[in-house]
Amino acid sequence: MNLRDQIRLDTQNTFLNLNEFADVHIIDGQSVKAVLDQATDDQHPLAYAEGISLVKAVLYVDSAELGYIPKQDQRMTIDGKGYFAVRVATDLGMMVISLEANTD
Repeated sequence: MNLRDQIRLDTQNTFLNLNEFADVHIIDGQSVKAVLDQATDDQHPLAYAEGISLVKAVLYVDSAELGYIPKQDQRMTIDGKGYFAVRVATDLGMMVISLEANTD
């Protein structure tokens, strides 16, 4: 087994393990194991217009389990909340999706 294979195993067995970091999220109507990180530096959404805040999040999900690669600016529904995929990167089977959402 090489390093890449070991990293893929670690991703599945640890990071996307429901007993460790991952939770089941409903992504566009599909139940998927993923990690949704909504932490911000100051723990407050960014206010960029009166009465509107910009919420940022990062979604970590197995590329094969999600079944598609979101396009930039594609709308995604995660656990009933609407987000836009700002940036999508894949590496060793893990997809990292930077998300933004407007809240009022």
